[in-house]
Amino acid sequence: MKSNRAIVLLLFFFSSFTFAQDDLELTTLLKVGNNLPAFTTPSLSGKTFSSDELKGKVVLINFWATWCPPCRAEMPLLQKNIFEKIKDKNFALLGISRGEIADTVKNFINKSKYTFPIYLDTNSKVYKLFASKYIPRSFVIGKDGKVKMATVGFKKEEFEEMRTLIQKELKN
Repeated sequence: MKSNRAIVLLLFFFSSFTFAQDDLELTTLLKVGNNLPAFTTPSLSGKTFSSDELKGKVVLINFWATWCPPCRAEMPLLQKNIFEKIKDKNFALLGISRGEIADTVKNFINKSKYTFPIYLDTNSKVYKLFASKYIPRSFVIGKDGKVKMATVGFKKEEFEEMRTLIQKELKN
């Protein structure tokens, strides 16, 4: 009887894990190998930014929100390990706030003292070109305009892989 219960629990665990993996895959709309979609979005300062400005650059696009704990854990590393360390005219970092108003984002950025470029996606229109749910989400785009890596959530090991990939792509 106990072994049957253990088998049922194991099946439940593995089916839940498989469902979660499938859900992450299904909600990632922009896959590795896809071209960066065209979009425009306002910067935190109010200027309109166009994805056309990214042609020929290695790009890290990070979707986040002020209320998201994993996003908040990742932001200091984006500042320190990416923005402050990767100084290359052919690199761009875009922190895109998903679904929040400018005042909320400005207050958070000013309080946290982040200096990397922040953009607003108040209606999640840009986000919906990349994914249908879950943040943080990061996408590394190569100089060829194709997605090289797509991540969901925040894991330090994966963050380091992303940073290494950016540096490798800049050398290409």
